[in-house]
Parts: sequence; C-alpha cells; structure tokens
Amino acid sequence: MPFGFDFFSPSGEHLFTHRKDRRGACIAGLAVVLLVAGLAPAFGDQATVETVYAKYGDRMPVTNAQGDARGELAVYKAPADAPRLDCRKLTGPRGMVALVFGQSNASNTVDPGYGATQAVYAYQGGECLKVRDAIPGASGSKGSAWSRLGDLLVTSGLYDSVLFVDIARGGSSILNWGSKGSLHALLDGTIEDMRAHGLVPTHIFFHQGEADCALGLTRSEYQVVLESVLDEVRRLAGPKPDIFVSRASLFLDPAACRDKRNPGCYKSCPAITAAQTAVVDPARRIYAGPNTDLIVPWFDRNDGYHFTAQAADRFAAAWMPILAGGEAANQPLQ
Repeated sequence: MPFGFDFFSPSGEHLFTHRKDRRGACIAGLAVVLLVAGLAPAFGDQATVETVYAKYGDRMPVTNAQGDARGELAVYKAPADAPRLDCRKLTGPRGMVALVFGQSNASNTVDPGYGATQAVYAYQGGECLKVRDAIPGASGSKGSAWSRLGDLLVTSGLYDSVLFVDIARGGSSILNWGSKGSLHALLDGTIEDMRAHGLVPTHIFFHQGEADCALGLTRSEYQVVLESVLDEVRRLAGPKPDIFVSRASLFLDPAACRDKRNPGCYKSCPAITAAQTAVVDPARRIYAGPNTDLIVPWFDRNDGYHFTAQAADRFAAAWMPILAGGEAANQPLQ
C-alpha cells in the first residue's frame, strides 16, 4: 500500500467524547449495538456512519489531497511539445470519461514503463494529455493499470477515446473518502472541476479495501460508509454514469510476517469483499468490478502489495467482459 502509520498498534478507541447531546449519544449507541449484531441498516444511515467514524476516526491513514501517506503524487510531466487536446473533444457519444478513485492499486504503483498507444488521455488542471506512466493526479510515481485498459477499450472498438481522471491515493481507507475524511473534499472538488470544464463522467471506477482490512472494519461498518460515498458521488455526478466497485482486500500483513515470498504472510478479508459485492445494484447503475484478491494472487504483487506489470495486464483484461457485456454494457453510451 504502504501504510502511513502502524495500523496494528492503534492509539486507542474513543467512541464518544462529546456528552452534551444525550439523544445523539443514544442513537449512536444503538448503532453500535446494531453493528455488533450485524443488523445495521444496509446503506447510508447517517447515525451509523457517524458511529463508524467515532470508532475508527483516530486511526484513519494519514493521507490527503497533496499525496498518499508518503506525500507522493505522480511525477510524470508531459514534454513541452506534447500536444494538448481540448478535453471537450473527448466527450462525444463514443468517448469514455472515467473518474477513478480508491487506494494505491488504482494509482501509480505498477512496475513502470507503459505508454498508451491508442487515444487514451489523462486529465490534469483543465488539460488532457496522452497517457504514459505515471498518470497525473493520482499518487505514486511508477505505472498504472488504467492506461492498459484504455488501450484495450480503444483497440476493441468499444470506444474511440478514453479519458481517465485518476485521484486515487495510496494507503487510503474508505473513511478518508467519506464525509469526515481527508479526501472527501478532493472527491467532491474533482467532480465539480470536471463539470466546470465540460466533462461529465460516463464511468466511475472504485478500487480500494486493503487499508480497511488492516484496520479491521466489519462488513456492516465498511458497507455503510461505502454506500454513503457512492450516494455522494451519485449526487454530484448525476444519474447517468455507471459506477463499478472492485473487490479488493489482500495485502502483505506485517503482523504475521514480512516475507513477500511466503503466502502465509498475506491477509485478505472476506468481510470487506462481501460488503463491496453487497452494494452492487444494477437498478442504481452500480456494478461489480474485478475481484483482485482472486485474479492478482500474492506472487503477482511486486512488493507484497502492488501489481506487477503482468498483474496489471490481467486486471485490465478482466475489465473488458464487464464493460463490453452484461447489464452495464447494454446501456447506451453517454
């Protein structure tokens, strides 16, 4: 990922420190009981979301709009003579405009060296530039799986052009992206900035979960915050974009051991991937993305966490039947 602080030696939990509003405390206390019992409302209940933040808020990863836990943002800068494309030319009926957010495997952590050969672009500061490693806007300074996906989408004939707006941050928790998180304003502001430049997302790709596997969120806790994030994205982006939620939780667990060549040192959380699956709702245009716990096993992680180039190729290929077939693909292009 890597993490910005030690998830495995938490500084403590403080469920409630504000005692002036007893009614609020009672509501939140009830939510705790429901969470423990596994009976929490499936989606979006604000009191339950508040309770999750009260429980884990002081253990959120340290990450913000300026970079990931180590302060990294993509270092790639296009050559001075690189052509700048008017972003609005990429918004036609056969153009994909994809917002990407989540954790490090959605950013620039792949083995570097890939440059898109097709009409695949990245957005930054109102400009659209041909994609090559690394994608600006996301954390990390290596390579990205999304440029590979863009090439596949164009060469397949599914789209004439693909534009990625990638704001993924290494080490981020679902809590960072939620209403009380350090990345909430980045998510909201990016969608608003896109609209200001005439860009409305046709697709939204979310890939995250390893940090919350490490934090120990339950299925109910993760699901209720994820749903609140998706509700906010839908509110800002409008009803048309297809939203895709990957399943992801696998990471090298230093609490077990640090040998990346030992499969026993890895941890995954079925509770997290179950929550990611549970939010899928085709009626709301929310679909399942690839399950990278399954398609990118431990031996295909270049440092115990991040995809090798071969794994990134496999991840990109796994998106193709999802985007080219099934319920989502039967919707007309935006």
